[in-house]
Amino acid sequence: MNLYIYCQPNDLSSAQMEALNQKFQAVIILNQPDFAPLFEDNEPKVVALDPDVVDWKFENETIDKIPNLKAICLETTGYEWVDCEYCAKKGIAVTNVPHYASNSVAEKCVMMALALAKKLPLFEKEGKMNWDTEFVGEDMFGKPTDIIGFGEIGHALAKKLDGLVGREEICYYSHRKDDPDYHYMDFDKMLEKSEYMFITLSKNKESLALFDDLSKFNPKTKVIIVANGFEDVAKRMAELVEAGKLGGVAFESDDLSKEYKGNVFVTPHNAYYTKESLEKMFEIWVNTMISATETPINRVN
Repeated sequence: MNLYIYCQPNDLSSAQMEALNQKFQAVIILNQPDFAPLFEDNEPKVVALDPDVVDWKFENETIDKIPNLKAICLETTGYEWVDCEYCAKKGIAVTNVPHYASNSVAEKCVMMALALAKKLPLFEKEGKMNWDTEFVGEDMFGKPTDIIGFGEIGHALAKKLDGLVGREEICYYSHRKDDPDYHYMDFDKMLEKSEYMFITLSKNKESLALFDDLSKFNPKTKVIIVANGFEDVAKRMAELVEAGKLGGVAFESDDLSKEYKGNVFVTPHNAYYTKESLEKMFEIWVNTMISATETPINRVN
């Protein structure tokens, strides 16, 4: 079985490459989205994808042209950018890399919330200290704080918020309603009282639909978004901030050139980008590739 890895040449360690070479007949590294070698190889194969190398695209038309494709190993936790259902129908396993950056992402969530609480976006635009009323920040302690999506990242975040806002202020909204340590609350009730809201859930039609109508948000609410696929929601929220109908929004974007008015904090997509997270990510990714030769672990379809 052959392995094609779309990544940067130095991403994997020599020990990881040695482990892969022992398991696969051939290991081919490609650092650009050139799929022609896949189309020409009739041997059974596994394809591993760094989304940045393939521009977050691996379309069904491409998959159809690849003979003997057994598995697609994604480097990401999110897998919505590949048609997993379509792959399942064709007998192709799709795997992801779960939970590798939960701590790193949770830490960035706290940083983004503090930036909104202390009105840092306003000071950054001002370029100096300003004592006007609109620049006055606030303490987060004692403020109603809600987490939308309560998986690994949501739990890691809740633990970090315990001392920052107080556990009694932390509520969550998720399919799971029986967490023993934190309070579940219906989303509509959160909208009435939330002052800090973190969006950490996966992108799908159901999760996006929660934010179809933004008019119900408490105008004091500061929203922190680290979930992939919610940038359009974030931009709509930024418009509400400018209109004085929302307390602030912080989110990640590939476009840092756009200027927003008011308490809007925009950063690169670097929540996962720490030494510890990257080491864990590559370790899990390599183990998943190896497992794909027999029974794939971390399968999502």
